[in-house]
Amino acid sequence: MLNNWIYDEYKHCGVDYSKEEHADEYDREHQSFRDYEKEFNSMIEFLGLSNTQELSVIDLGCGTGATSIFATEQFKKVYGVDVSDVMIHQAKKKLSNKFSGNIEFINAGFLTYNHKDEPVDLLITKAAFHHLPDFWKQIALLKMNKMIKKDGILYIFDVVFDFQANDYKDRIDKWVFNFEKNAGQKFREEVETHIRDEHSTFKWILDGMIERAGFRIENCKSNDKFITEYHCIKIKDVDID
Repeated sequence: MLNNWIYDEYKHCGVDYSKEEHADEYDREHQSFRDYEKEFNSMIEFLGLSNTQELSVIDLGCGTGATSIFATEQFKKVYGVDVSDVMIHQAKKKLSNKFSGNIEFINAGFLTYNHKDEPVDLLITKAAFHHLPDFWKQIALLKMNKMIKKDGILYIFDVVFDFQANDYKDRIDKWVFNFEKNAGQKFREEVETHIRDEHSTFKWILDGMIERAGFRIENCKSNDKFITEYHCIKIKDVDID
């Protein structure tokens, strides 16, 4: 039984994708301006991975399987984890005509997933970590540490604010405008919802959280001071209940 003060990561946060038609819409919208395969290959290159067929990976916050599905073609074992059973159902539908014997989907989240198998070589969380407030991000990072082998990799891809706080109005206005220009008015509204209702944080805060959770930041990059990629190495075990 969970304590009453535990954060409920299953509750709706930001843009609502809680229904099956929402998951379909999510895929259609994002595929209109994103190349998932190119993103996956770019991630592998960013992390410097060359022996993926020997590696296991957790995709934490896997959504509709944009990353997990490509991972099944290259990794030995894949765990796709998400709090939304609707998103997982959508991912399974997309896998229906592909080989999928090396993937397991689990309906859980950052705080509730209990990894029962051996620690993995790589843990990915892509465009999902912002669903947690900062306190719970730190708890989640401590839990991730337990899921990853020593010297294993943590990859974070998310909206992270890498600018001075006093510049926030101009920075955010320009970022939102660029999204509208590239993806249309509806996606502009989703980005505005993200900024207003979800929990992205400043880079200097997230850097400290990552290091306090037993990781070293090996590499970090951002082209727009918002969308940021982290390549982190687990350097020590941490204790957490």
